[in-house]
Amino acid sequence: MSRSTDRHVVILGAGASGLSLAWRLASHGVRVDVLEASAIVGGLAGTVREDGYSMDFGPHSFFSEDDRIQAAVLDLFGGRLEPQPRRVKFYYRGKYLDYPLTAASVLFQMGPWAGLRAAMSFLKSKVTPRKVTSGHEETVEDWAVSSFGHYLYQSFFKPYTEQFWKVPCDQLSSRSIPSHTRTSFLKTLQLLVRERISKHDASLIEREKLPTYYPESGFGEIAEKIADAVTAAGGRIHFSSRAQSVQEYAGGSIRVTFKKNDQLEQIGATHLVSTIPLHLFVKMLEPAPAKDVIESTDHLDYRALVVLGLVTDKQDLLGCGYIYQLDRPYNRISEMNKFSPGTSPADKNILCLEVTCLRGSDGWKASKEELFDICAPSLASDRIIAPGDVKKLLLVKAPYAYPIYRKDYAVHLNRLLDEVERRKNMSTLGRSGQFMYMDSDKCMRRAFDFGDQMLREMGVHPGPQPGESPAHEPNS
Repeated sequence: MSRSTDRHVVILGAGASGLSLAWRLASHGVRVDVLEASAIVGGLAGTVREDGYSMDFGPHSFFSEDDRIQAAVLDLFGGRLEPQPRRVKFYYRGKYLDYPLTAASVLFQMGPWAGLRAAMSFLKSKVTPRKVTSGHEETVEDWAVSSFGHYLYQSFFKPYTEQFWKVPCDQLSSRSIPSHTRTSFLKTLQLLVRERISKHDASLIEREKLPTYYPESGFGEIAEKIADAVTAAGGRIHFSSRAQSVQEYAGGSIRVTFKKNDQLEQIGATHLVSTIPLHLFVKMLEPAPAKDVIESTDHLDYRALVVLGLVTDKQDLLGCGYIYQLDRPYNRISEMNKFSPGTSPADKNILCLEVTCLRGSDGWKASKEELFDICAPSLASDRIIAPGDVKKLLLVKAPYAYPIYRKDYAVHLNRLLDEVERRKNMSTLGRSGQFMYMDSDKCMRRAFDFGDQMLREMGVHPGPQPGESPAHEPNS
């Protein structure tokens, strides 16, 4: 295998994208330093551990239609991860519906009258489709009405979307619905009788049919094992190291100033890849970008996420892994022991409440006790858990969890990406770095492929990727 020792890549952020890229580069002899602002790896795919309890930033199982990515993750665990069932519900007007919403749940679980109204509304949307003016960017409202009809939009998509994003549906680009989650009433009907899963851009419903995996002590174990592979290959991960500025010099060399333990330090590099929020990264650049670029940084934002953990002795509280909720202070409620009993001490359990909010809002600034007081009445009225059953409170926060795609986002996003592109030897990658909603398996795929591109530009033959057999030809 070719080696490269005259290149030094600094990566901002030790999430799924940054770690996967570092793994790919370090395993080929490239000098890699990863600067991570927190004390743990994984970013949104990380796990916070406290007093024997493990809390994800919203629990989620690993699954992928990409055989090579799935193999890469399973190899990290030596084949010890076993697939497990995954059951998700949506609590809607006193009824538990299958999630993601399917034609079956509409026709049979919502009740005959609601199902009939939904079906008739969908047919009407096909007979008299919405008129979209030329140049008009498709909104969530446009997409939902066209795909499911006005009835389901008003009663289902609109209230949940606006509860989650805190933005009106007619002001949100349909890009807010990631391509792999998009479906339609007709497609869900087809999926009721078709089991084959697309290997390319599978829909959310198709992805739900895939085998799912969850590590024993939290989803963050995946990132931790990738981090171990990075350091074993010679890469370095610097914790509690928050980038402050990125200086570009003539000839393409780069110097990053970062704060570690309240002390400013610097590190030089030949290449830099940022996976931190795009607008924050652009503001760090020196020489400073033009005025219109700086102005565009104020037009891109991310929805914050707060996860409140309720420790209890109670078991089997939900009857499924998690439930999406309407008209509650929280958007999703999860039961950690349904993912793995190893996330708590013996005979304990964690109920996780996910709350999306605006940074700086009362919800973001609230203490765990204040959040519990807000959420407890709904939990009790839904007969999930009583306040007296909660023994301990846990809290994790993510200030930049979900890219917000307002209608005018594209012009500002492209302006920021163009600014980075014009800088020599600088790139952005990942969910936050590219302002692109992606699951962790998609982040890994893009990082591996981007790493191969970097290696080729350095004159290094990449060879097989993790999870790929030596006989496999890249990009085949």
